[in-house]
Amino acid sequence: MTDLNPDDKFSPNGSLPVDSGDVPVPAFRCVVYVSREGAQFKGRVANLPGIEATGNDQRELLGRIVPQFKSAVSQSLADGNQPAWIDPPMEKLPSEQKLFLPVHL
Repeated sequence: MTDLNPDDKFSPNGSLPVDSGDVPVPAFRCVVYVSREGAQFKGRVANLPGIEATGNDQRELLGRIVPQFKSAVSQSLADGNQPAWIDPPMEKLPSEQKLFLPVHL
């Protein structure tokens, strides 16, 4: 174990400080249902309407879903509105896997 410098920005357990003084970046919960259809992956956002995408793998799929989600949330907030959250989220089909993504704008 090494000695800790009191000026270090890390706590003794190696985690980042809780109060860094920075303005927090808002994060929004994106619920995505993913299924596989043949060679393609298909995804839909379950807690915000109208966002769907496909991809050759999950990474590509999520790379298409997240920008749509960010755009929809950002536009709603810019217009002075809350996003059109679906609460509770849409039901998941048996063929779908549920993913939770924290999305920063």
